Amino acid sequence: MTILETVWQLILDGLIFLRNYVFYPSDGETFSLLRIMSLFIAFSISGAIVAFMSQGAILKHMGPKAKRVKAYAVASVSGVILAVCSCSVLPMFASIRKKGAGIGPAIAFLFSGPAINVLALTLTFTDIGVDIGLARVIGAIILSVVIGFTMYVIFHKSEEVDEKPAVFNVMDEPTTRKPWQTGLFFATLFVILIFGVYRPAPTLVFVGLLIVQLILFFDLDDIKNWGRETYDLTKKILPLFIVGVFFAGIISSVVTEDMLTRFVGSNNYGSNVIASVIGATMYFATLTEVPIVSALLANGMHRGPATALLLAGPSLSIPNMIIITKVIGVKRASVYITLVVLLSAVVGLIAGMIFYL
Repeated sequence: MTILETVWQLILDGLIFLRNYVFYPSDGETFSLLRIMSLFIAFSISGAIVAFMSQGAILKHMGPKAKRVKAYAVASVSGVILAVCSCSVLPMFASIRKKGAGIGPAIAFLFSGPAINVLALTLTFTDIGVDIGLARVIGAIILSVVIGFTMYVIFHKSEEVDEKPAVFNVMDEPTTRKPWQTGLFFATLFVILIFGVYRPAPTLVFVGLLIVQLILFFDLDDIKNWGRETYDLTKKILPLFIVGVFFAGIISSVVTEDMLTRFVGSNNYGSNVIASVIGATMYFATLTEVPIVSALLANGMHRGPATALLLAGPSLSIPNMIIITKVIGVKRASVYITLVVLLSAVVGLIAGMIFYL
C-alpha cells in the first residue's frame, strides 16, 4: 500500500468512526439521533451556567481575604460553575494570581477548572461509564486540593502578589429571580439531561415544567442571553469536538490492541504514569478527550490508566505548560506539572483497583 493509499484509508477510518459515533451510539446498527440530542441538552445547560450563574461571585471567594478552607472548597468545584476549558482557564488563573489569590487556591482552580467542565463530565458519564465518570469527578476535586495545598506548603514563603484585589470585587448583576427559582431551573435542566431522550415520557413532562419556569421566572432578554451563550459555546467547541472524534477514529485504526496491552493495558503505577504523561503532553480541546479515551478503551486500554489520562489531559498540554511557566515561573511550574502527572497516576491506579474488585 502506497503512502497516499494509507493516508486515504486513515481518513476513511476517521470518517466512518465519526459517522458511527454520532448516528449509531447504541448498538452500531440502528440509526439514531440520540447523541446529538444529548449533546444539545448538555450545551444548553452549559450556556445557562454562563448566563445565569455569577462568575464574579466565584472569583470573589478565592480572594486574598477569603478563609483558606472556603477558598479551596470554591476553587476545587468552580470549573462546574465557570465551564472553563484548558485555554480559557489560563487568563483567569493569571488574573486571580496577580490580584491576590494565594498560590494554593489558584493552583486548585487551575487544575480543577478544565477537569470538571460540565460538558466533559456529561459526556464521560454517558460515553465511557459511571465508574470512570465518578472517578474523574472525585479524583479531580481531591487532587485539586492536594496539589494546591502542596504548592502552598512549598512556595507560600516566597509569595509576591498584587494587593489590589479589583478582580474579586465583581458585583452580581441585578436580577428579580429568587435563589430557589434559579435552583429549580437548573435542577429541571439536569433532570432532563439524566432522562435525556432515552425516556421520552418523563423528559416531556420536565420540558413542560421548564417552559412554565421560563414564562414565570425569566424575561425575553434572559432567554435571548441564554441562547447567545449556548450558541457561542457550541460554535467554539463543537467543531473541535468533531475533529477530535475524527482523530479518535484514526487512533483506533492505528493503535493496536497489542500496543495498548503492552503499555497501558494493565493497572500498575508505570502504566498509569505513561497514561498521565500522554495526557499531559497532548492537547485536548474541550470534550475531545472523551471519544479518544473511549476509542483507546475499546482497543485494550485499562480503565485505571484511562482515568489517569482523563485527569491529567484536560489540565495540561504543551501550550498550557508554556503559559503556566510564564505566569508562575519555571520552578513552580515544574513542581505543579510533576504533581499533576504523578498524582493523576496514583488516582488512576486506585480507581483501576476499585473497578475490578
